[in-house]
Amino acid sequence: RGLALNPEIIICDEPVSALDVSVQAQVINLMERLQDEFNLSYIFIAHDLSIVRHISDRVGVMYLGKIAEIGSDEQIYDHPTHPYTQALLSAVPVPDPEAREQRERIILTGDVPSPANPPSGCSFRTRCWKATDRCASETPLLAIPQRFKGTDSPAAHESACHFAEEKDVVHAA
Repeated sequence: RGLALNPEIIICDEPVSALDVSVQAQVINLMERLQDEFNLSYIFIAHDLSIVRHISDRVGVMYLGKIAEIGSDEQIYDHPTHPYTQALLSAVPVPDPEAREQRERIILTGDVPSPANPPSGCSFRTRCWKATDRCASETPLLAIPQRFKGTDSPAAHESACHFAEEKDVVHAA
């Protein structure tokens, strides 16, 4: 039905979340075929980071309804700069035992704030290990971190953090 009016863009909210892995693959392959056939763009909303990486050219990571970091799939997955993105990626299961032992897991503490009553400043600050007084008083802009501006670094992508920096995250291959 979504293709009946020949749209340019389709919003897919958790399109494969409740499906068996083999069925997920069939749906994703169908979506990719339709994308090519109808010259479609998707806004693909999902929690499964491996599927997001597989289907996406650009990725936006959200926290409490706001974009925390946005960039190409390579920038986000291989060169994350926002602490929330780094924590998410550190939680992805890694099948290789050696890589799993080498990785640093980021365990978030604190309670998730209410989206109806978010904290002042940076909404992630109540769970962030980098938070300072500045984070409580000043909302960080979604921008390329100053240290990466004008560089060819893959970390030169937009991040909403006063203290954004690249962190190696060992993830599933």
